[in-house]
Amino acid sequence: MDATPEPETQVDEERGTIDLVVKIDQQVQYRVGTIEFLGVDSMPREKLSESLPKPGEVFDSTKLNEFFKVNRAILPSDASRDDVSVRRDPKARTVAILFDFWTCPSRSN
Repeated sequence: MDATPEPETQVDEERGTIDLVVKIDQQVQYRVGTIEFLGVDSMPREKLSESLPKPGEVFDSTKLNEFFKVNRAILPSDASRDDVSVRRDPKARTVAILFDFWTCPSRSN
């Protein structure tokens, strides 16, 4: 979550090329603190949790994208990465993940 990219470039003017290497300093690792689901029943909640890291495991944001692919069939049809909130606790080095699948009621005018 707190990564610092460090680009290194080498210019070859004769060939008209540039080599670019980006080194990533991962900084501090965060662990999963809590995972919460809003707007889903308890049975789907258990199934959805199977494809996520467990509390205490190292947080990897790519797992969130995989989560949506693996669970597409049981998620609400409009579910997306926009429905996920990840809050960091720098002191505890944990993240709280919130999936909010509540649908907004339609308004009648």
